[in-house]
Amino acid sequence: MRILEKYVLKSFVSAFFFCITLLILLGIIGDVLGFLEDIVKNNIPLLSILSFYFYMAPFAFVNMVPFASLLAAVYVFNSLSKNHEITAFITSGLSLWRLVRPVLCVTFLLCLATFIINDRYVPSTMKKSSQVRQYELEQSAEKNSSTIKDFTIYGKGDKIIYAESFLPETKTLNNVIIHKQDRDHRIFEKVNVRIAVWRRGVWYGRDIMVFKTNKYGQFAISPEIYREKQIDIAETPDELLHNQCDPKFMSYRQLKKYLGIFRVGSPPTVRRLLVDLNYKIALPFTALVTVLVGVPFCIETGRASALIGMARGITVALLYLPVMAVSLALGKGGILPPFIAAWFSNVLFASFGVYFIYKKS
Repeated sequence: MRILEKYVLKSFVSAFFFCITLLILLGIIGDVLGFLEDIVKNNIPLLSILSFYFYMAPFAFVNMVPFASLLAAVYVFNSLSKNHEITAFITSGLSLWRLVRPVLCVTFLLCLATFIINDRYVPSTMKKSSQVRQYELEQSAEKNSSTIKDFTIYGKGDKIIYAESFLPETKTLNNVIIHKQDRDHRIFEKVNVRIAVWRRGVWYGRDIMVFKTNKYGQFAISPEIYREKQIDIAETPDELLHNQCDPKFMSYRQLKKYLGIFRVGSPPTVRRLLVDLNYKIALPFTALVTVLVGVPFCIETGRASALIGMARGITVALLYLPVMAVSLALGKGGILPPFIAAWFSNVLFASFGVYFIYKKS
């Protein structure tokens, strides 16, 4: 590796750690200032605040890596450009790719780290941070309650399960409605349960009414009534909590398993989950794409054009965000296939970046 390439690599790594540390600290400071009054008013302990941000750290890292990588790469190459080092490098017959390659290799490793952290650690730590914020930082009677209201999931066996409230601590569901569907998405049975309790590995219900449909799809006027009966819910209390999570906070394997439960669900829901599943693979490569597209636009010779070049490189790279949002929306709306919707912005901007790097060379 040439001396200049080593210098670029060292400068990029140093700038990256500085940028990501600064971005995370600014985010924490801004968040703390947002509920500073509550901290003082409720006398929230420092340990609770530190615990919350400790659990938030993996999520913050995953979201800040693309911006930190972009800022670090733009800073390094803009500095080389304004002092004419890049011009001298290219006029000596060497390609710009020789300088960009070390940065891309490090960014690729950061992408792999982002995927692992986002997949293995973010779902669990986000759940813990939410609990700390709910029970320790936001101290009101309603927020301190562990009750989940208007609980709804798509359960195993093609069932839609709704409960007016779910109490995880006592493993209790109140005012439950279960709709059972066939493979054509038609409801053939509705079960109303006043209260369902988890005992000895199964759900038992009290005050149960079972409405079955006739061949015309109409519910029977006289339901079957039971004082107490085992309820056909396959999920454990922990699985109920897991399945109602936001797909953004599920791991790839968890979301894929959840998608399997929806195998005969409504097509729009399946399509949205497929887009989220594919995006979990595409998201970590955001850093690589933004570096690829940002570097060639920030290269400007001379000190006078340095700030303009840096601003242009950052602006062009940040255009990735609205394009990505639009492509995901088109995928969830059924206009684009899920795989294309998740990868469209990555492929488009990476292609632009490769083209302009060759052009600058």
